Amino acid sequence: MAARNERASVQEVPDALADARWHAVEVRDERAAGLFVYAVRTTGIYCRPGCGARRPLRCNVEFFATPADAEEAAYRACRRCRPDAERVDDPATAAVVELCRSLEDPTRDHDLATVAARLGWSERHLRRRFLDLVGVSVGSYRRAQQAERARAALRAGKPVLDAALEAGFGSNRGFYEHGAARLGMTPGRYRAGGRGEHLTYTSLETPIGVVVAAATTRGVCAVRIGPDETALVDELVAELPHATFARDDEGLRDVAVVLAGAVHGESDATALPVDLRGSAFQVRVWEALRSIPAGETRSYAAIATEVGAPRAARAVGSACGANPAALVVPCHRVVRGDGSLGGYRWGLAAKQALLANELPFHQPPCEPAPQPVHERSAGTTSSSTAASPSQQSSCVSPTLGWGSTSRRRPRSTRPGRT
Repeated sequence: MAARNERASVQEVPDALADARWHAVEVRDERAAGLFVYAVRTTGIYCRPGCGARRPLRCNVEFFATPADAEEAAYRACRRCRPDAERVDDPATAAVVELCRSLEDPTRDHDLATVAARLGWSERHLRRRFLDLVGVSVGSYRRAQQAERARAALRAGKPVLDAALEAGFGSNRGFYEHGAARLGMTPGRYRAGGRGEHLTYTSLETPIGVVVAAATTRGVCAVRIGPDETALVDELVAELPHATFARDDEGLRDVAVVLAGAVHGESDATALPVDLRGSAFQVRVWEALRSIPAGETRSYAAIATEVGAPRAARAVGSACGANPAALVVPCHRVVRGDGSLGGYRWGLAAKQALLANELPFHQPPCEPAPQPVHERSAGTTSSSTAASPSQQSSCVSPTLGWGSTSRRRPRSTRPGRT
């Protein structure tokens, strides 16, 4: 698989709102009142986003547009926050809530100008207010709802054309152009439970542990780091139970070489093509991470600002934790605002080693040491006279503690080279 000839493929799956909604739950955002409710599987209770009850684990939460939807799924209302009796008093918020309900109903008019006029707002103001409160654009919300309806219809066994029309796409062609990619695979394969996806994988030993990489025909889809190769492969198989896996060390040799170089700080794995699937917010974060140059870092807050969600630093951290492809999506280059490492899915020791290995190879050229005043006044020294060690230029890494007159160390002296 040639890195330069393949095109990156980063796909969104239908839970486009999940990260924005979870962030609202995390910060108990009262402004999200009326936009959605969240339910906790372990308690059977649903709450509004600003509920003061103990925050549940993310894996136990599912979201519903309305209290009626949650109750239809057999959840009961929280007695503390009373989400079933909630009223929205702010006119702007009420307009956004009404627009959400309109986009969720495929039988209603989705023309934004018409809806805005009916609600008494300008289209531009309604768009801005929607993005501020919901966390995604009107277009992203509409596409997420269409994809969710298509997914439900396909799961029910309906033909692809029927599912596309039921979801609100005007034609089969429109569905394949704008909605099918959000399923993470072809509609036919999705309907069959993901069967037919074929992935190849390889593994390599590195100073930070075993690295297992898996790829589709479109690009790298997973990179895992850990002490046990068998456990890493079993994890991949568990995530994609209907896909077929085959080891292909020769076919993925170029990928392995790039990943090995990335561990040692000698190459940048972001050059590899990717085939990643995540929510809309995760995709934006991963694309921002792939734009960070090797040897540099960004804070979680800076990435949040870059993806257009300046208040979502915690959600950025969650997207980093959900990153399926270490090194290829360099989430190790994201640190806290105070410069501390923060977290890393594959272990802080691995993160520290990766950052330390990248630093020396991307420092600016060293400046020559200043010449003493008495030597400058005596004129230029003879070319046969060697400068003293204290006068030679030196490039020292405070992290690794090595010195050299070059930006790049000799190959024989690189620590941990295999």
